[in-house]
Order: sequence, then C-alpha cells, then structure tokens
Amino acid sequence: MAMDDAPAPPAVEANMVPSSIIFAQNLPPDCNEMMLSVLFKTYTGFSEVRMVPGGKGLAFIEFADEITAGTALAGLQGFKLTPTQNLALSYAKS
Repeated sequence: MAMDDAPAPPAVEANMVPSSIIFAQNLPPDCNEMMLSVLFKTYTGFSEVRMVPGGKGLAFIEFADEITAGTALAGLQGFKLTPTQNLALSYAKS
C-alpha cells in the first residue's frame, strides 16, 4: 500500500475534546438545576449546573478541570433518568 493510499486519521469531534464543562442532552421536561446538581455533586470538582434557557432538555455542568469533568462524564453517560430517557453527555464546545 502506497503512502498516498493510507486512510486519513479520524477527525476528532468537538464533543470529544476534553473540557471542564459537560453538555447534557435528552433531559426530561421536568428536570431542573437542583435535580442535576444532586446527581453531579457526587463527583469531585463539581461547580455548577446551568440550564439552557428555552432549550428543551439541555444543560451545561461545570467542573473544576477537564479531569474531574471527564470522570463525571464517564460515570454518568447513559444514566437512566426516567424509564425511557437516558442521559446523553458530551464535552461542551470551546
């Protein structure tokens, strides 16, 4: 295989670039800052939750640094919020 035929390396998606802020999606309509704070404050480095105004089922969760945010993201990815809704997490775009 010639060098020119080598496959290009996969592009790094913005939501996989580590950040101290996590973007949460697929939140139930009655979800609020307090509910998410209770869930995320069990992780070291938790700072605050900010719901997206007018954004249905969206929030940002801030941590002290990328490492603590990554630990929380890995631990809560897919967490079952309701019988039909799983938490969808990614790193916030910078």
